[in-house]
Amino acid sequence: MKKTLGGAAVVVASVAGLAGCAGVTTDVQVSGTPVVLQGERTYAIVQTPSQETGAAREQYEALIHSELGNYGLVDRSAERASYMLSLAYDTRPAAVGVIAGDCADSACNGVAKPGFSLFGREYQHSMTLRLFDAATGKEVYKVIATSRDRNADVLHPIPWLVKSAFAQFPFAGYGSWRVKLRNGEAARGPEVVTVKQIDR
Repeated sequence: MKKTLGGAAVVVASVAGLAGCAGVTTDVQVSGTPVVLQGERTYAIVQTPSQETGAAREQYEALIHSELGNYGLVDRSAERASYMLSLAYDTRPAAVGVIAGDCADSACNGVAKPGFSLFGREYQHSMTLRLFDAATGKEVYKVIATSRDRNADVLHPIPWLVKSAFAQFPFAGYGSWRVKLRNGEAARGPEVVTVKQIDR
């Protein structure tokens, strides 16, 4: 797939204990050209040989399929899809740093040593989604969702990261957004409460 330039959205979730919390607030940084989905709204999730399979991957993909379905996109084989979607995710000890609503992409993730506190080590969970036009290979949308908490488990933040990334699809404006979520019914997962642009 061609290396291309395209739209980008960075979702930085400022989370204090995702599991069991009553509400979560995420900050969303949007840049690049807002994606306009034209023609047949079909997609396929593609994997590279280095990407592992397992419970986390399966849960991410199931939730992504559900969210895209809410926006009228239909899952197809790679040979029949109009868009290709790549998924990457990671959990690692968090770096010490301050997350601000208007921070630049490189500043949002911290730059110092792994964080410690009286309550234990902090971990950073991240999810990256990239949507490409299947015909041209051009990247048309990118979302990076990031959350911090003190739980090293890679599974518990998945519903919050996915729901944050799809709080609006696509995010139609540039700049910073604030997304507030809450616990929904167990079968439905987190619910979006508000999505507000905060830099205008």
